Amino acid sequence: MEFEFDPDKSVSNKEKHGIDFVEIQKLWSDPRHLNVPAGSTTEVRRALIGELDGRIWVCVFTPRGENLRIISARTARNEEREGYYHS
Repeated sequence: MEFEFDPDKSVSNKEKHGIDFVEIQKLWSDPRHLNVPAGSTTEVRRALIGELDGRIWVCVFTPRGENLRIISARTARNEEREGYYHS
């Protein structure tokens, strides 16, 4: 599995949310991660919820052929954390 993303968006995500798109790729290593649908009317989007360095994160991505294109990453909201811990 290969990841792709907009490098400028990765930088702005780091400034806004404290994590860039290279770092968030480690989320796929969490054996307990959740892969759930994410709302979008224009393309198939998924949200990966998992733990990284003691924090629960959400990464929104879309499949692009053999690759996964990262759209955004942020800390999880309360209901997302609860879903992660109760899965």
